[in-house]
Amino acid sequence: MPTRAYVCAWIAGCGLVVPSMAFAQDRTERDVVDLIVRDGPQAQAIRAVSEVIRREQVARLAYPNPGITYSREGAGFTDFLQVEQSLPVFGSRDALSRAGMAATAAAEAERDARLWVLRTDAAAAVAGLTSAQARLDAAQAHTRGVDRLIEILRTREREGEGSRFDRLRAEQELRDTRQRATSAAVDLADARATVTAMLPRHVTVGRITPTTAPQPAPAPVDALMARAVSTRAELRALQRFADRAELESVAARRARLPAPTLFAGLKRADDESGRDRGGVFGVSVSLPLFDTGGREAARWQAERSRVEAERASIEHQILSEITRASEALALRQAAVADDAEAAGDELTQIAEVAYREGEVGILELLDAVRTASRARMRSIELRLDARLAQIALEHAVGDVLWP
Repeated sequence: MPTRAYVCAWIAGCGLVVPSMAFAQDRTERDVVDLIVRDGPQAQAIRAVSEVIRREQVARLAYPNPGITYSREGAGFTDFLQVEQSLPVFGSRDALSRAGMAATAAAEAERDARLWVLRTDAAAAVAGLTSAQARLDAAQAHTRGVDRLIEILRTREREGEGSRFDRLRAEQELRDTRQRATSAAVDLADARATVTAMLPRHVTVGRITPTTAPQPAPAPVDALMARAVSTRAELRALQRFADRAELESVAARRARLPAPTLFAGLKRADDESGRDRGGVFGVSVSLPLFDTGGREAARWQAERSRVEAERASIEHQILSEITRASEALALRQAAVADDAEAAGDELTQIAEVAYREGEVGILELLDAVRTASRARMRSIELRLDARLAQIALEHAVGDVLWP
């Protein structure tokens, strides 16, 4: 009869296992990728960068603080108390505002570009995890198949129809298959750790449901290129950077225009009739004699030229990426279509029947089992390659091509 300590330990174990089972949910590949891009730590860090830039641009629009000056002259009593305030005029603050909006838009576009790279990396990692699951399942199925075969050999050995050599050779094959299953389990743990590092904290994923077989490219290369030009966030970010450079150039010239500083206050001074009090008012204006803003404006114009050249280079690179990814996807799809995974199972069945009838030996039977296992592994690798080719094409286009 169970003791009280045993019952308490069982209840405590259930209390630990049940929440973990509820915590590790089974999800689809797209659900996991969306979760990473929406709430993952890398996504939060990427969004924080654009927020910092937005705050920086808002800070540039702050009015200068006023100043208070007090002075006193000792040769005959005279003191001054005055307040100074610099006034940004001639549209300098409006120019900074427009440049700031362009900088914020560029930061947001760059944020979208980095998030898209994160999405493709997450999709590749999740696809690798799904493939690792399938490889472990195939390795375990191979192990179960060899184990079942050993039971048959033991029965034949007891009945005098089989040999000890056949059983020992099959048991050695079982050890090899268990080693491969262990390696597949380690690979699955590594792939799961990679995906878990991208997920929000305290969120784990159980088994991932794989997506359907990737379909061919939905459009020819020219159409995909036109779509990429309008959707790639990198190109949009570079265009916003070019706009910002032009507006920063204008702001640099306006910032060097005369900026008046008004000051007003009180004065006290001794004269022959006693101590008098009066007001003080004045204006100070900076003169753009040595720095007219031309150097800073020229620097921003050079930055604009650099950005435009980089944009042209990326457009050319995108065309190459789309062409290469489309061709790779077509080849991977053809390889998946030509794959004959079911033929390995049929080969195993034929070999088992032939072994029972004495037409083949144990070596031929084990070779047929290994061949079927390799066929399953090959099919898994082919599907993973096709999925990665699909992800590469979506990355090149900058948009989701398959729902």
